[in-house]
Amino acid sequence: MDKEPTRLELIDKRFEKVDWTDYKSIITTFPIYKRELIALENAKNVSKRCEIEIFNLWTPFKDKQLFKSTELIVEPRKRYCLFGPNGCGKSTLFRAMSDGSLFEQGFPKHISTLHMEEIETSPDNGTIIETVLNSHELLYVLRKCKKNLDAALAKDSGNEALQANLAKIEGELTMLKSDTAEERISRMLKPLGFDKKAQQKNVNDLSGGLRMRVALVCAFFQAPDLLLLDDPTNHLDFPSVLWLENRLRSYSGSFMLVTHDRNLLENVCNAVLLIEDLQLITYKMDFPAFEKKKALQDKKMYAEREQFIARNRNPDPATPVGRRVAMYRDWCKRYSAREFAKSNMFTFPDPTPLPGVEPETPADEVPLISMKDVKFKYPGTDVFIFGKKTNCTITAATRMGIMGPNGAGKSTFLKLLTGRLTPTEGTVTTAKGFKLAYFGQHSAQELDLSMTPFEHMCKKFPEVKQQGKLRHHLKKAGMQDEMNDTRMKGFSGGQKARVIFAELTFNCPHLLIMDEPTNFLDLETVDSLIAACNKYPGAMLLVTHSRHMLHSCGNIYLSITPGKFQFFEDIKSCERATYTFINELEDGGKVKITGVQGGSGEQKGEDEEEEVEEFSQEAIMRRRQRMKELLEAKENAKKEAKKKAEEAKAPKKVVKIIAAEKKDWKIGDKCLAFWWEDKNFYEASIRQVSKKNGSFCCTFTEYGNSVVLRPEQIIPVGTKVTKELRTSAYYLYQEDQKKKKALAVEKAAKKKAEKRRGRRR
Repeated sequence: MDKEPTRLELIDKRFEKVDWTDYKSIITTFPIYKRELIALENAKNVSKRCEIEIFNLWTPFKDKQLFKSTELIVEPRKRYCLFGPNGCGKSTLFRAMSDGSLFEQGFPKHISTLHMEEIETSPDNGTIIETVLNSHELLYVLRKCKKNLDAALAKDSGNEALQANLAKIEGELTMLKSDTAEERISRMLKPLGFDKKAQQKNVNDLSGGLRMRVALVCAFFQAPDLLLLDDPTNHLDFPSVLWLENRLRSYSGSFMLVTHDRNLLENVCNAVLLIEDLQLITYKMDFPAFEKKKALQDKKMYAEREQFIARNRNPDPATPVGRRVAMYRDWCKRYSAREFAKSNMFTFPDPTPLPGVEPETPADEVPLISMKDVKFKYPGTDVFIFGKKTNCTITAATRMGIMGPNGAGKSTFLKLLTGRLTPTEGTVTTAKGFKLAYFGQHSAQELDLSMTPFEHMCKKFPEVKQQGKLRHHLKKAGMQDEMNDTRMKGFSGGQKARVIFAELTFNCPHLLIMDEPTNFLDLETVDSLIAACNKYPGAMLLVTHSRHMLHSCGNIYLSITPGKFQFFEDIKSCERATYTFINELEDGGKVKITGVQGGSGEQKGEDEEEEVEEFSQEAIMRRRQRMKELLEAKENAKKEAKKKAEEAKAPKKVVKIIAAEKKDWKIGDKCLAFWWEDKNFYEASIRQVSKKNGSFCCTFTEYGNSVVLRPEQIIPVGTKVTKELRTSAYYLYQEDQKKKKALAVEKAAKKKAEKRRGRRR
């Protein structure tokens, strides 16, 4: 059986019967959109707007209709977000728009359209540079035309027709900037991790994730009128996502974007194309405005449909009203399920207290993992991943976002922290009784999909006798009752993620590591995961390219780029450091990334430029502590000023202290002693005399209880008890209580400071 011809072989076939003296014959080798543009050169009002008034689309096997009698409108230079639930037809729509199958319905042929997909292994593929270059069909054809015309002119140099056609082809090549094509491709490849040496690798030898990066470069190199991007951030690291955002911001044509990266949507899209109920609905607004408007519309529609269902409780299913009620019930059920998922019922128990740590100890003073003066290289290599002494402390309050390019050492850093790698120099210590959980992009692959979520939890926690607790925890993790007993074979990525999250948090860990958890999740599931992380009470390390998740869940950010290990207090500063790294790569800066075991890159040695102290974790903690103290001092000063102002406004009440009638009381003397609860004097006897502060311990004759008093609070038997005496004695009691309270606070603060110094030692 003959093999199907490759893409380049099909293009090459167009050259078999070309008459190089006839420009019309040469044009037959061009792509369809270019031939149409040449045909329309003399036409007036040619627009690159796509407008199909009655648009229908089915799945490839015609077993399901995806769009029914709707409008498909794509305006030139518009930046669309294509938004809809999984399975609604986003990918099928992209394929139909790019492969020419919509021409019959009125899709313009003169618009160049590209669906960016992962590059498959093929005989067409050469080196990365060659593959990107050959992906541009028009450039490939024009260069081949020039080559053939040069060969023809070498045989017949005086042929004017050949000379005229060569001039036209050279004009087209100039418009495409053919002379700088290789240089531009190389500049685009560098920030995505392909240096000069890597650019000479064969594309067929690359992993799927790296081929996706090459496909991105192919897309921006071709720069079509309409670019279709289906979840392009999967497999990209943080700098690559920033590179993609920069490219989309400056893109001159139109594009449609499907992604779970909220920041990317908010930063680059100015319109939303919603897929709902087999219809395409256009919202000419940015994504945040669309979300608000759609939420209000859905809420209003839910109320209206619920009212309609209430008015028609038991209609005949065969009647139009019955069918409408069934349709409304189905819509309301789906709406309620979506709202349930959004509300996110994730809740967590507090982690088990660590041995030797008092419950009242602040979380930021409880160290879980301490990395001190660590240097590391893989056995058998001379390349240091962490060439400088690296320090990091993970406390019970740490919420650290980790970002950086692939190959810079993020995975190595996590492995060192979790004990899967041993440092070459330095130490990594962990707290006693400390529990760790890992939630990664491949965690769902460990699930047995033939089981239900409830069966999975029973298998993982056989010691739990009350299995209702497992069901309840699954429900809190967003798995509704019927989902608990459904086989996981047909679950979406988001549903599998909920099961994994329920498993990891049933016994709450002290530290949760999240490694690219958003891959292959839809936007709503990512939002649910963020809400869950924010309710989680333990420490967290988060590695993700989703800036929205980093910003929502982190309180300190670590940037790991080749040669630099820097901490930042906010994500914007961290982004700026990463942008600097991208610019260095695009400008051909000397940023060394040496591939070693584990895919990590070499850091600078101690004899090279030292890391600025400003970017160390300790410096950030010190700055935060100073800021906290300043804020507390400012708040206390404000309270004190307010108190003084109130005291100044209030009428001053002067209490006259009545002097003691007698100060030389002896043990056994009878007297009248003051009791503070009812502010009165009662018969008592002197029990003890303090020579230190001149106070007396008095025992009440009738009640038998004792109290320590000043001489001013004791009077001889028979003395008339006046209001002034009682007021004076009670005022002295209040003053004594204030002094006792201040001494207790001072003592507790000293004890706490001593404990803290002891822990640091």
